[in-house]
Amino acid sequence: MLRALLSMLVIVGVGLALLWLRPSIVNDAPDPVETAAPASSVVAQPSSQRTPRVQNARPIAPEVVAVPRIDGGELVRQEARLPLSPLGAAPDPANMPPRETVLHRPVALAAGLVQAQGHDIALAGIETVDPEEMCDHEGRQWPCGAHARTAFRNFLRARALSCIVPATPLRETLTVKCTVAGADPALWLAENGWVREGAAEYGDAIDEARAAQRGLFGPPPGG
Repeated sequence: MLRALLSMLVIVGVGLALLWLRPSIVNDAPDPVETAAPASSVVAQPSSQRTPRVQNARPIAPEVVAVPRIDGGELVRQEARLPLSPLGAAPDPANMPPRETVLHRPVALAAGLVQAQGHDIALAGIETVDPEEMCDHEGRQWPCGAHARTAFRNFLRARALSCIVPATPLRETLTVKCTVAGADPALWLAENGWVREGAAEYGDAIDEARAAQRGLFGPPPGG
């Protein structure tokens, strides 16, 4: 019985203490209305509308610091300085020695005359046959020059020529030796009778073609 009475007194005492402390706890808590910032009171200013502050620079000793005025009419352009070493200069193609060059897609202008990549080349050792030349065989005229050009075109078949030519094409026709896939095109023309005259190295081939009545020395193609 005494124990139950003591327990009741403790519970009543704790309750009175809580009632006494409650006003101070309520008063110390922050007011949610006061802490919340009104949405309409703060307006963020866009960064794009901010006007930068401009300050005019004050000249200090302009006769010393300022750039002097220069009259453009007095300026004279000087020649470019030569390189300190030949290694620093870009090679001029016009001054380079001729070398063997692969010329792609040559076009036969006549038997023994080709044009490729800006170069006009006559094969050395033979005389070019005019594409307008006419030949006579037993009183019959036929366009042997045009046939010689066609035969030469069929031989080339757009294959590349290897010739010793300058790096920069010249305006005049070059007379040089050339090869096509390792073969001598001038020798092919001589052996098949598509040239009349040539150097001594092609003389035997021309004579053999004349004796066999090939090309220019025989009847027109097709009889």
